[in-house]
Amino acid sequence: MTLTTATVPPPATAPNAGPVVQAVVLTSGRSGADSGLRALLDAIAASAISPERVVVLDTTAATAGSGAADVVASVQSPTFAVTHERLDPGMPDRAAVASWLATADLADDELLWLLPVGSIPEPQTLGRLLAAHRRSPSVGLVGPKHVDATNPRTLRSVGINTTRTGRVVEDPPLGEPDQGQYDLRRDVLAIPLAGMLASAKLLRELGGWEPSFGDLGGDLDLGWRAQLAGQRVVVAPDARMRSVASVGLATATTGARRRAARRVALTRASWWQAPFLALWILTTTLAAAVGLLLLKRPRPAAEAFADLGSLNPVRGVLSRVRTRGRRVVRHRDIATLFVPASAIVRTGLDRAYEALVAPATLADEDTSEPEDRALISRGALHPGVLAVVATLAVVAAAGREIGGGLLSRFGSGVTGGELITTRATSNSLWHAAFDGWHGTGLGGDGPASPSLALLAIPTWIVEHLPGSGDLTSPAGAVVGALIVLALPLAALSAYVSARVLGAPRTVRALAALAWATTGAAGASVAQGRLGALVALILLPIVLAGVVLLARPSGTATGAFATALGAAVLGAFAPPLLVLVVLVCLGVALFGHPGSRRLVLVPAFLAPLLLGPWLADVVDNWTLAATGPGLSQWGGTSAEPLALALLHPGGAGSVPWWVGAIVVALGLAGLLASTSIRSASTGAALIALVSLAAALAAPHLDLIADSASVAGQSGPVTPWAGTFILPLTLALLTSAVIGVGSLRERRRLSGVAVLALSLSALVGAGALGWFGFGASLRTWTDPRPAVAVEQAAGELGNRTVFVTPGPSGAAYRIVGRETGSLARSLPQSVANDTVIASDVSQLLDGTRSDSGPKLAQHAIGFVAVAQNAGADVARRLDSAQGLSRLASRDGYDIWRIAALGNAANRPVSPTRLAVLNDGDPSLVATTGEHGATDTTVTARKGDVLTVAEPPAWASHATVEIDGRELAATADADRPTYALPVGTHTLTIDVTTDYPWWRALQGLALAIVAFLSVPFGTRASRRRR
Repeated sequence: MTLTTATVPPPATAPNAGPVVQAVVLTSGRSGADSGLRALLDAIAASAISPERVVVLDTTAATAGSGAADVVASVQSPTFAVTHERLDPGMPDRAAVASWLATADLADDELLWLLPVGSIPEPQTLGRLLAAHRRSPSVGLVGPKHVDATNPRTLRSVGINTTRTGRVVEDPPLGEPDQGQYDLRRDVLAIPLAGMLASAKLLRELGGWEPSFGDLGGDLDLGWRAQLAGQRVVVAPDARMRSVASVGLATATTGARRRAARRVALTRASWWQAPFLALWILTTTLAAAVGLLLLKRPRPAAEAFADLGSLNPVRGVLSRVRTRGRRVVRHRDIATLFVPASAIVRTGLDRAYEALVAPATLADEDTSEPEDRALISRGALHPGVLAVVATLAVVAAAGREIGGGLLSRFGSGVTGGELITTRATSNSLWHAAFDGWHGTGLGGDGPASPSLALLAIPTWIVEHLPGSGDLTSPAGAVVGALIVLALPLAALSAYVSARVLGAPRTVRALAALAWATTGAAGASVAQGRLGALVALILLPIVLAGVVLLARPSGTATGAFATALGAAVLGAFAPPLLVLVVLVCLGVALFGHPGSRRLVLVPAFLAPLLLGPWLADVVDNWTLAATGPGLSQWGGTSAEPLALALLHPGGAGSVPWWVGAIVVALGLAGLLASTSIRSASTGAALIALVSLAAALAAPHLDLIADSASVAGQSGPVTPWAGTFILPLTLALLTSAVIGVGSLRERRRLSGVAVLALSLSALVGAGALGWFGFGASLRTWTDPRPAVAVEQAAGELGNRTVFVTPGPSGAAYRIVGRETGSLARSLPQSVANDTVIASDVSQLLDGTRSDSGPKLAQHAIGFVAVAQNAGADVARRLDSAQGLSRLASRDGYDIWRIAALGNAANRPVSPTRLAVLNDGDPSLVATTGEHGATDTTVTARKGDVLTVAEPPAWASHATVEIDGRELAATADADRPTYALPVGTHTLTIDVTTDYPWWRALQGLALAIVAFLSVPFGTRASRRRR
């Protein structure tokens, strides 16, 4: 604020002769207010100019031997008489004055000085109020300047200020120092009741205060009506009144007061202006509420929405009828008394800026850092940066045996282990996640992992990067980048998350390096366990969010951010979401009382954000026990002792003695716990639960109650490494807390840091030395270029890969569709078995039309492993409709001719076709599983055939010119009769639970918005 020099007129001295002044003291219905009443009467007696009479309007409950009557009886003053009037107990001050006015014997020119208990006038206050009142005959109401009763140098109010629409403006701001900056203020719209000087005649003519407006609204309405009646309302800034918080109100401190002020504006407006004013209030209130929501201020937004209650027309009409009176002044004549809208806009922008932008801090001139030290050098020596760089070096050393170059992994993706790499795009991933009929091969309607939709987002970003047109598989590139960068990102995540433990940066960096190189971290990369890679990055962040929510300083932003992170974690690693929910519920039950409400947000909201996948879990609980890449297929797991020592077994697992060091450090850190309600106790409980789950996982067969699926004959169990991840994190957390507890004992602290350093360096060295192994390799598409082109083009056909085995040949169907990018649970292949006999008869040569039969299912190519033998190759060479292509990647490949004899038949089998007397004509396929939007021309008797299983028809809509067609009953594939002529054909594969999906997307958008830390931390805590 800029201070300027102003000339303040000297206070005027009240003339000796004039109307009688009667002080009206209001007890305000306060029980036990005797001391305040006595102090007020003493202040009146000490006034330089005393009133002729003092009347005490007592609205307190009558009690024997005490109360206002006793105080009045004990008062003796030679300058004025004090009388006591008892009114109904609890009567509001304004109603008490009106009731007393109706019966009191008062002259019209008698002045009333209204003084509620809680206000203390200074000795010169009455004289200066009288001087202001007598300065002009048009002055009707005079009020003092209110200052704080406990700190008289700070302001409470200098009149009531409002906009034309009834928005009360806090001017001056509450608590602003009184430096005379408002001493030039004179005319105002209204003044508070406390200290008001008014003639009895004016109060009677105005009819007193409107009771439905309350205290602030009643004062505003009284002043507004006085102005319209031709009586000025002025404030005398040189007349000071010391007031407590509930007295001298000039600010709408509650929603009821804000709404009352709005209703005053509507009531005082002319009848033809009121509807437009109400519409303006509605529009601006909604805009303000929405703006506050966008600024992430839910409480003020809720208060703004509540202000719409002021638009009640019934209360407005009744108030207008009760307070109707003669108007002398037009509304335009008092327009200068209202606060302009531009001032409101400026104030709102200033407050938004203060809430969003942290105040600038001055540089410390005594800093110990040399001013010429470069930022780059400081960053290079930062412990967190060193931990990430060290992890990158470990990944480079450990990945030396992975086939293909580093750049090719980014370009084509990685396959092997648990990874299933295809030519997946963001569009195919999206359809695989949401379409009712999805998946590779001939597809199915089984559950789809929510991780596919999340992977579609970075895949879409990669597709729009410069140079991305040469990528073989954009989704594979995302997975390849994750393989390379997962451990460095895990180190960064752990380093940042460890801030909640209050540990030094060096200790956090060592723990981050250990997290990224020990336990199941290396095995997650080496075995291509996609869900574990995401968990390595997200699990520290999510659990750190829970720790923050367990503290009294937790914020709603942190709660929603933790819920969003837990939901993403659950999409890739459902068992860890279960663990996070249990942790949140444990904190809610046994944590600090102030943290219980916020910590329930992620506990309930995170699972709900996964949408319809919850319904799939209800139908099949095993979905919650595993995730993409988190299943152990048929192989043996490590021994229980090895699992307890953080050794999951398989490629990428560091020796058991590396984990033994981490276990020892974690157990030692548990001894540092000083409270049951502590992070160390929580880490111990997480470690116990995780260890129990890791030991039980190898004994839980997820397909024990199911028939053999997808040729899987051995058990499928949850991967024990999934639970070793939280076990490792809990042990490292305990170790970090233990190191921090020894900060005051330097010798033991040094030993603890040395032990943690040893653990991190040994883990990093062991992983770099033993490496990831050779189970992963850079992916290449085994199909010839013509097969890839036809699958992605209008033909939309498929390729069958046949691999002989000891119990018969196995096959898989590859088309344009995408399924899961990593193995989870075995998927049903019931629909793919439709071609089993055709493939078998093609290989053994027992049926000559096997090729055309495959063509009916849009099979355009057959690839047989070269180890099938020369006899199989000779049979396929002589098979009807097959022609050999060049061999590729260990497969001999044959092309299947299109069906029919017409001259316009397609070049190869097609996904969609119009049949006329058995001769097909091409219908362009533009989407997944037969989806299209194209034009077709049909003759009489033509039918549309879709090379999908019959069950596909219940998950798709086929429309001609917007009219839905019904599938022909009992057909071996979806078939639809077409009307004659040229029509627009639209085929859509429907989405399961469309309304649920829409609500899920809306909820995700809202939670994501609420998760963004908007504004300064101090402002977020005030929400």
